[in-house]
Amino acid sequence: MSEFNDFINYRALAVKFERQNQELTEAVIASGHEPLPLRNVCAKLTVELSDRIDATVAVLGISKRLFIERALIEAMDQADAALAAVGALDDLEGQQ
Repeated sequence: MSEFNDFINYRALAVKFERQNQELTEAVIASGHEPLPLRNVCAKLTVELSDRIDATVAVLGISKRLFIERALIEAMDQADAALAAVGALDDLEGQQ
């Protein structure tokens, strides 16, 4: 990809994600007055992985919360697709 294409893609993505106003979301959450119910999800991670996450979010200039939220959404979408593809939930739906 050319330098120009990289730049245009970068700017297009910036416009896309700036409209989501993540700074406002982070500020509302930090204020303790969340308009939606939130739950804290904790997990013990290795020091190396935790440090890697910290370094990555610092380079990306985003919060750890946003990074983990986006990663979990992507992981859940992939897990749902895999479960649906093999019919793993078919029997469970009939039992409910």
